[in-house]
Amino acid sequence: MLKINWKLVFSFWATLFIPLLYLVNIYIAAIYGNTFNISLQLRFLGIILSMVGIIFWIVSYINLGKSFGVLPKKQKRVNKGLYKYFNHPMYMAIFTTFLGMSIANASWQGLIFLNIVILPILFIRAHFEDKNLT
Repeated sequence: MLKINWKLVFSFWATLFIPLLYLVNIYIAAIYGNTFNISLQLRFLGIILSMVGIIFWIVSYINLGKSFGVLPKKQKRVNKGLYKYFNHPMYMAIFTTFLGMSIANASWQGLIFLNIVILPILFIRAHFEDKNLT
């Protein structure tokens, strides 16, 4: 009889599904743009937020080094770079990037998806990471 390793199955689908949700947020913000009127200055602020978020995202990834993983596992907490100042800088960066994209594209749908889908996932991931990090 075939024994299924459900942890491995969940790990595979979560590794695939979570980044896909990020792409869905980008798609929604881009396709359903201009759903509210904002000034050019506010759009520019959205672009700046996105750029800062992307830079923080990349720096966080570099700071993590070999500790990076889509699913949390028991390991030592990283305390260098941005992780010296923030517990979860990559999650802050992800939120900031998508917030900026949604503002720059004037997308209510992007903002709603970010707050209803992405933000809870980030909080859940942060919670489980905190439980596994020493």
